[in-house]
Amino acid sequence: MESANAEHTHENQDRKLRKALSTWDLLMLSVGGIIGSGWLFAAYGASVLSGPGSIAAWVIGGVIVIFIALVYAELGAMIPRSGAIVRYGYLSHGSFAGFIFGWAYFLSAVSVPAIEAEAVVTYAASYVKHPTLVANGVMTGIGTLIAMLLMTGFFVLNYFGVNIMGKSNQGLTWVKVAIPVVTIVVLFAVHFNPSDVVPPNGFLPYGWAPVFAAISSSGIVFSYFGFRQALDYGGEAKNPQRSIPIATVVSVLIGILIYSLLQVLFVGGINWSAMGIAPGQWQTLNALATARDAAALHPLAYNLRNSPFATIALSAGMVWLTYTLYASAYLAPAGTLNVYMGTSTRTLYGMAVNGHLPASFKRISDWTRIPLLPLVATLLVGFLFFLPFPSWYKMVGFISGATVFTYVVGGAALMNLRRQAPELRRPFRLWGARVLSPVAFVLASETVYWTGWPDTLYLAIAIFAGFILYFALAFAGKIRQSFDRKNLKAGAWVPVFILALTLLSYLGEYGGIGVLGFPVDLIVVAVFSLGMYFWAVHSGIRTEEVEAMVRSGDQYV
Repeated sequence: MESANAEHTHENQDRKLRKALSTWDLLMLSVGGIIGSGWLFAAYGASVLSGPGSIAAWVIGGVIVIFIALVYAELGAMIPRSGAIVRYGYLSHGSFAGFIFGWAYFLSAVSVPAIEAEAVVTYAASYVKHPTLVANGVMTGIGTLIAMLLMTGFFVLNYFGVNIMGKSNQGLTWVKVAIPVVTIVVLFAVHFNPSDVVPPNGFLPYGWAPVFAAISSSGIVFSYFGFRQALDYGGEAKNPQRSIPIATVVSVLIGILIYSLLQVLFVGGINWSAMGIAPGQWQTLNALATARDAAALHPLAYNLRNSPFATIALSAGMVWLTYTLYASAYLAPAGTLNVYMGTSTRTLYGMAVNGHLPASFKRISDWTRIPLLPLVATLLVGFLFFLPFPSWYKMVGFISGATVFTYVVGGAALMNLRRQAPELRRPFRLWGARVLSPVAFVLASETVYWTGWPDTLYLAIAIFAGFILYFALAFAGKIRQSFDRKNLKAGAWVPVFILALTLLSYLGEYGGIGVLGFPVDLIVVAVFSLGMYFWAVHSGIRTEEVEAMVRSGDQYV
């Protein structure tokens, strides 16, 4: 095991990164991550699950992410790091837990560029009359090739460094925010029916359970995940102690406002009579939209699924807005793809700094001042996600579950570091953290549960594949501190948490066998996760890296 001073040398690797990002840059990175493909597709996905209740789903999902973001705001200001989220679990709970959370976060982050590229191709398919790009809801070979070329283009942009990537993102983000705002204003004024928000079958036609399901499985919580960009680029910020908390929290508030208004607009903007359906019959609409040969037999329903707001604009006779929205279908996902290509790169970099990947993954290019090998790996691994998940709707549930799982550790890490290292400077100190930290832990656990069976099973299998990789690397001597009893004990709660939550998912209301019905299942998950939270907090350790920060007084490398 390496000494504390040597470990801190690994942490000091961040000194080689270019400190080029301002508060505004970080905010625009986070907002650019939030306003991506979610606004193009999630409104439809949430509506067919929960009807007008989807409006509540956006608000509830945003509040959940706010709790999570507040926890990470203190962590990010206290210890700003690039690839931050994969590093906090390591700093608070050691190598074993750190690797598993890093692995799960990598699975979620590296798949986002693929899903954003897929969004561009799917939207384009709604006005390409021949099924060249998408057939029966999945991308064709040509569509996949175009998506891969798009990812390659943003690989090149990231290659030229964080300064160019950050500044180019600002321009894209302004456009990405302006278009949905214009859409909201124009369509509310000319094509909105308030009575459809509470149709004859009610605001909650399918009850509350589908509202919570929509948060995880339709792309709602996925859309809010962009807040993490301010954290993952924190090691490249000029003034991270000030910039990270502002960018993290404000970006989510902006996202809640825009997405909630868009959902209200979508619910009240559909021309039901043109499809021969009574208002509020969302499941009938989805049956038409997903039927075989839907593009020919039910074109309006099909286009609502693949290009929701552009279709509503066309129904309103707003041709100019329709073409603007088609243009946005390229800009919004492409801008988010740009951001997440860098996020995935910094995730691998952070794992290498933790000692969980070979040292070559943490080397910084002398010219571009970015970790080059992780960027190449991000591109190649991202291509692989087109194989099991050839459509946007198929991929989003898995990504949401994997990402929220990694956020579970935030509340426990915050309270453990307060216990183990009270000496560390905290430029932003979260008020009420003793309450907010367990709340964030419980809400993140519930969100993973809402992903539903069998997606939770697939997530557990993917994470346990990480365990196999971890022990293989440990036996091969490729990672540090692998079988140290202290680290294994500190992370023992992680596999127990995964197995138990997967079992609860199987027994529960969301795709499972229904032994635990709604709302009893939510209560059981809350009680279970609260117990896991206290185990996680009290199993945390004062790692050698944190010890070195305390001794040197240098936590802002």
